[in-house]
Amino acid sequence: MIKTTQLKAAKKFGPGYFIREQMELREWIQDDLAEVMGFTVKHLNKILQDKQPVTLDVARILGEVFNTSAEYWVNINTGYRLWLSQEKTEKEKEADLKAIIYERMPVKDMLVKKWLQPFKSATELSKQVVDFWGWKKLDFSILDEQYLPFLTRKSDAWNQFNASYAITWYRKALIEADNFTHLPYNKQNLEKIFEQLSTYTIEETGINQFIKELEAAGVIFFVLPHLQKTYLDGAAFFSGKNPVIVYTGRYKRIDNFWFTVVHEIAHILNHLDDETPFVLDNFKAGDVSKMETEANMLAAEKLKHTQIIDYLESYLGYLPVSRVEECAAEYKIHPSIIIGKLAHEKKISYSNQSLYNDNVLKFIPQNYQIGN
Repeated sequence: MIKTTQLKAAKKFGPGYFIREQMELREWIQDDLAEVMGFTVKHLNKILQDKQPVTLDVARILGEVFNTSAEYWVNINTGYRLWLSQEKTEKEKEADLKAIIYERMPVKDMLVKKWLQPFKSATELSKQVVDFWGWKKLDFSILDEQYLPFLTRKSDAWNQFNASYAITWYRKALIEADNFTHLPYNKQNLEKIFEQLSTYTIEETGINQFIKELEAAGVIFFVLPHLQKTYLDGAAFFSGKNPVIVYTGRYKRIDNFWFTVVHEIAHILNHLDDETPFVLDNFKAGDVSKMETEANMLAAEKLKHTQIIDYLESYLGYLPVSRVEECAAEYKIHPSIIIGKLAHEKKISYSNQSLYNDNVLKFIPQNYQIGN
């Protein structure tokens, strides 16, 4: 049974609507009624547009003019004002609902990326959000319970809100991973790729070949741009029994691509398990957890960072391009990786990072890029 307190006033038409009805019956215009009631046309117009409430005195005059009771007009006015107050409450509820969603998800960015469709109301947005997360109802406490403790335990870089944005990105990555066909995962093949990784960096079609080798090993790879305030570089997780590597292209440099994917392979081979089902990486956050430190060391080993520094240390006062290319040939590593490492270690200026660093996305087949 619905309680009477839950009922919404049915009066959606104000007194002005019913006054105009009476005027039409008499074929009066506003000037006629204003003269009969003793009002200015301006004053009467405000009443007709329901911009001014019908007071008890006005109700008595309307009763005399139209041969009705004053109570008739008072009741119409009261019902309409009650309905208006309830409408305002509904708008407030819509605003509250939007505020909750916008606080936990970068809605504007998701609309730009077409992860969400345009909506006319917070209710429509809420339905899309529930579908996005696969929930039965809107409940962001699920994120706080299932994801936030994991992220904050792994790194101090996360708070409730930027973590929520990052988890939104992760949810989209999970959805996209399910859309890729894949072979069974072969860990030994991935380990082989990992061991010979530097050789892919120097081949003209090395990035394409590397992606194909990952695919053959049952590893799902794709590019998914990061979301506002997430500052993500990449991620590693499992989709069913298959590992997934996602690159955001935040910097779009060749050296950044190779460091990111090698770092994520290190996570897949050494860290992902029931307690660590996914890793979201922001290299600028300075995460020094044991897991991230180990992945950094393994990535540095495969990309020959130590050899690069040792080979070029004595030339850092004046480092000609020829020396960079000598080092690249000696260790079979792409020169952008050399420049990137030296800049990261502040051995050379960051302005040099543009050397050998074309936009890496142009080397990645379009069918591996989501939304680019």
